[in-house]
Amino acid sequence: MLAGRRAQVFRHQPQYRRPRHFHEEPEINLVARGTGVMGVGERVVPLVAGTLLYFAPGQDHALLEESTDLVLYVAALRPELAARVAGAASKVALDAVQIAPAERAEQLALLGALERARDTSAVEHRLAELFERSLSNVPLPHVVSRRVVELLRLDPSLSGASLAARLHTGESGISRRFRKDVGVNVVEYRARLKLMQFVAEVDRGASFARAAYAVGFGSYAQCHRVFTRALGCAPQAYFGGQRAVLTEMTSPMHG
Repeated sequence: MLAGRRAQVFRHQPQYRRPRHFHEEPEINLVARGTGVMGVGERVVPLVAGTLLYFAPGQDHALLEESTDLVLYVAALRPELAARVAGAASKVALDAVQIAPAERAEQLALLGALERARDTSAVEHRLAELFERSLSNVPLPHVVSRRVVELLRLDPSLSGASLAARLHTGESGISRRFRKDVGVNVVEYRARLKLMQFVAEVDRGASFARAAYAVGFGSYAQCHRVFTRALGCAPQAYFGGQRAVLTEMTSPMHG
């Protein structure tokens, strides 16, 4: 997401293909033309014209294959804006949804117009509306997975035992259901939420150690291990310039 933006839309460009990644912004992908393959968690999802995919905060994804004529729109909202969108707090999806031709044409026309728009407040308003309409097409996950997502987003430090007690079910049942619905186990999803909070704390001026403790890591050493495994570099490298390099390499928009 570009600095200062709370909503953003752009068309995927092959030269900016991103590695597998996750982020705090919920994201919608809509295929206008062509074909491709998206990796979502442990699943591989085929893409065709009309495919709609929704990625919840912390849900990993990567475009694995694409035809030469692929036209893919990507739209994202900052968490504070997404919090106002009905359904955004509990939706998480692995499977693609096919949008009917008439609705698809309407949504693609809007995305194309918003991609060119310079009025940021109008972009925010219209994209939030589009998210709400799009999410109405995305089925809710199983109630157990939905509640785990909701609870962990409020408090990523909740243990498996705490989740089981609140949901009145066993940890093993939660783990199996969650992995099937989200594509990653509860432990990994919890770690990603903590990492996103850690980045936000450091951006607000906290030291690495203070940020690690603030978001629920037992030590900075533990945070360092999880951060390096998930993001491919140490926190020092990430905040020391690697994030800016990655953004410049993968951003299709620079203004």
